[in-house]
Amino acid sequence: MRKRDSLGIGLEYKIGFVSSLSATVIWILLGSLWSLIAANLISLLQNKVVLPWQYFVAGISIGVALTASVVFYKDKTNKFKPKFPSLSMDYMYKKIDTEIHFITREEITYTSCFNILALKEIKGMKRTHEWTGTTISELPIIKSKTSNHKVELCKDEPRKTINVIFEVPLQKNHETDCVLMYELGDSLRKMQPFLGHVVKNPTEKIILRLCVPKGMVTSVKKCIYADSSAQISLSLPQIINPRYIGNIDMYEWEIDNPSLLYFYRMNWEFV
Repeated sequence: MRKRDSLGIGLEYKIGFVSSLSATVIWILLGSLWSLIAANLISLLQNKVVLPWQYFVAGISIGVALTASVVFYKDKTNKFKPKFPSLSMDYMYKKIDTEIHFITREEITYTSCFNILALKEIKGMKRTHEWTGTTISELPIIKSKTSNHKVELCKDEPRKTINVIFEVPLQKNHETDCVLMYELGDSLRKMQPFLGHVVKNPTEKIILRLCVPKGMVTSVKKCIYADSSAQISLSLPQIINPRYIGNIDMYEWEIDNPSLLYFYRMNWEFV
């Protein structure tokens, strides 16, 4: 199961990249124009016979280059100037503790615990989950140690998206907690064997946990990717050794101060 927030940040980064690329292209074109003008002036000075129209063309070229350079560098609102994304966050996570627990290969529970710090007044938060198995409960069970938060389904979203509505608006610099629990099914045994989190908000700590009956999985590894599709690896996968609790094998990975937009993921193979 992979958790996502909104797509706004990714869009801002795409816009920033295109703007920066546009600025680079214009810079190259201006440089090429000045080089061409310099070459033409040298050619004029070396020729013994220079026609009047050649002086006219050279003057027009210099004027155009000067005007373009001044406009590009002095116009502060020029849309071709490089634009860098601004990340505006409503809240941050003090800790996210996420667990997937296989009761059997077909019956699974997913639990995610959040400790949230508001960066400005907020009324709730949106969470999106992607389950690659067979079934997922319509709404999660929601619990809180401090408040009676509510949860509602966003039916117009393509993935399993919910709104967590706080009992009272959370004021800036105030904290709250929230536990979401889904009942999952995988009767066809088609789920993709990973548990991960894409960091879309500032976060102090992430805990990913896999609990399975003894001997169900092998080759459990922790991986870090630069993209949510797990195509750009940032490190070599590292094996996670289990802790044995009765008949349960528990694999756990704690990440302190994870980087924004990175995808932290546990992969495994079923035996």
